[in-house]
Order: sequence, then structure tokens, then C-alpha cells
Amino acid sequence: MIDSNDVTFLHDIPVDLVVELGRARLTVKDLAEMGKGEILELERAADKPLDVVVGDRVFARGEVVMVGERLALRITELVGREDQLAETA
Repeated sequence: MIDSNDVTFLHDIPVDLVVELGRARLTVKDLAEMGKGEILELERAADKPLDVVVGDRVFARGEVVMVGERLALRITELVGREDQLAETA
């Protein structure tokens, strides 16, 4: 008999994970006129944690760290369902 509460079969399903630094809203014209070296300001303050997004939902938050020559993310908070519900309210 299969246990309906056992979801371990889902563990091998690949998902796309996005680390969101911030967002900006601009027109296509403004985007097309951007050149090399221009700065695009984001709405997120520099001291705020970055969002880890899976399937359009915030899954966790964290901070950027260096691992050798690469950027990485240190998870500082796992976002529960209650947090997600509060964000949409």
C-alpha cells in the first residue's frame, strides 16, 4: 500500500531556483536606450536579504557570499507558508 503522506518521490524532480537581487520597472524604450556602463537602480535596499524563488514563490532568503572566485548564497531564513500568505495580504 502507498502512503499518501510520503512525498519523498518528489525529491528527484528538478526545479529552477532564482536568486532575486531586486526589481525595476521601466519601459521598453528606456531598456533599449541603456548602454554599457549604465546603472539600473533596483527597488531593494542594499541591507535587505535576497529572495530565493522557486516556481514564482519565495522559498527562502539569504545573503551573497564569495566561495573562491564564485558568488554564492548563504540561506538565512526559510520562508513558511504563513509568511507567504502575509506577503500577499
